[in-house]
Amino acid sequence: MIAPLLFVVLLQAGSKPAPQSAGERAALLAQAENAMKSGNRADAKRLFGTAAERYHSVTALMQLARLESEEGHGTAAMRALREARTLAPNSEDVLTAFSEVSLKMQAPVSAILTLEALTRMYPDEPRHPYLLGVALMRVGDVVAAIEPLRKANALEPDRPLTLLALGLAYNSRKEYSEARPLLRRALDLEPENADTMAALAEAESGVGDLASAEHDAARAMQRAPANATANFVIGVVRMAQERYAEARDALLAAAVADPASPKSEYQLSLVYARLGDQAASDEHRTLYERKLRAIEQAVAALHAPATGGVAR
Repeated sequence: MIAPLLFVVLLQAGSKPAPQSAGERAALLAQAENAMKSGNRADAKRLFGTAAERYHSVTALMQLARLESEEGHGTAAMRALREARTLAPNSEDVLTAFSEVSLKMQAPVSAILTLEALTRMYPDEPRHPYLLGVALMRVGDVVAAIEPLRKANALEPDRPLTLLALGLAYNSRKEYSEARPLLRRALDLEPENADTMAALAEAESGVGDLASAEHDAARAMQRAPANATANFVIGVVRMAQERYAEARDALLAAAVADPASPKSEYQLSLVYARLGDQAASDEHRTLYERKLRAIEQAVAALHAPATGGVAR
């Protein structure tokens, strides 16, 4: 899971207004900033929109996108960012904001293409490979995600979000011994993070430490009862304990919380077989195969040539 969006106000870019307009532009932007600071968001959006239209102000477009995104208006935020990108196509802050909102809008491919360019343009900036790794994980390309996440961790060690993302990537690859120390460190840094507790529980389950896995999954569920990973781990632990009805309930909760993931469906096919319900077992096996195939197709499309998919 990823952190809330952070926007940085840009220095003025794009078309320069005539000298006599510079003072008017500055006054309009100051008025918009004051409206935003006073909590009058409607006026702030109107004034930033006027500044963007009248003066082609990238600053105004970025602030407008920020306000729209904070209010959950992703389409409006993307519209402002596309205009800002036209005016300032090489701006690091515009491109970063574009990729962040693309991720929020469930458009990871657009984010990936933008972030690949950013990692080349700014090789020493850790947030770009971090976001790239997260975007790649969103489309299911965990193998490709590990390298940028490692790079982000090398550039900025001990950042909890990066440690969590890298641990999740290793968990997805079933490389639990690699994931466990990273997730332990992330939890040391953020002891109350339920997502990290759950991811650590999955790594512990993967290496066979079921007691620790049960303990950390239960802690995660105390904070976030619907956490998909925590419910999945509890399901796996209950299966190992031959408490199949409880395992079924936990795994069903995990499948509801993360409907795109195939792993809960696979475990459900096993637990229903143990319960003697072959029809349900077959149904969840079919769901597992369908979801796995959807991920494989998304990864294949990402790597396809421009004539047949998204160019990389």
